[in-house]
Amino acid sequence: MIELKHVFKRYPLGTEALSDVGFAVAKGEMVFLTGPSGAGKSTVLKLICLLERPTRGQIVVNGHDLGRLAPRRLPFFRREIGVVFQDNRLLNERTVFDNVALPLVVAGVAGDDIRKRVLAALDKVGLRQRERSFPPALSGGEQQRVGIARALVHRPALLIADEPTGNLDAALSDDIIDLFREFNDHGVTVLIATHDLRQIERSRKRVIRLGEGHMVNAP
Repeated sequence: MIELKHVFKRYPLGTEALSDVGFAVAKGEMVFLTGPSGAGKSTVLKLICLLERPTRGQIVVNGHDLGRLAPRRLPFFRREIGVVFQDNRLLNERTVFDNVALPLVVAGVAGDDIRKRVLAALDKVGLRQRERSFPPALSGGEQQRVGIARALVHRPALLIADEPTGNLDAALSDDIIDLFREFNDHGVTVLIATHDLRQIERSRKRVIRLGEGHMVNAP
């Protein structure tokens, strides 16, 4: 599902975020990507969903060699990936329903299908009753669930998350990671970047470690 080979990322001012990083995540697997702040976790996720491109090296995601992906194919490729951000990136002036529906609207999905798929996604995260609410009226955990529903609404094969429990207490963190495990149980490949060692130990899934942009391990 995901394979990185000898990946380097250097930014214009000379900062090297990644140096010779390589690992693989199999289809249907759930994996944690961890390391201290600045280790390169977020950079890896941005490269996987093509928000950024590597300086050199090869990245293959769901059968696509990203270095050879034509620009016109980029929107279609991104529909194969659900992305959950730590800060949710919700639109506060739009309802929960509209926030979750946004990827489908952009993709040109028909209105009736949008409603069915949005309500199904909200059901999965336990927020069906909040469809008409606005993000500022939700708790932090509920906002994170909306972000997860938005990532899942187009039925991606791969779900990646960047510090999804970073702003939540222990109980809410458990709920969010349990959601990811449930999606993984239904066949979705999951990659979570986190420094939450408690959740890593609790989940007992494979762990890939980075340190200062280098591989520490990738069992």
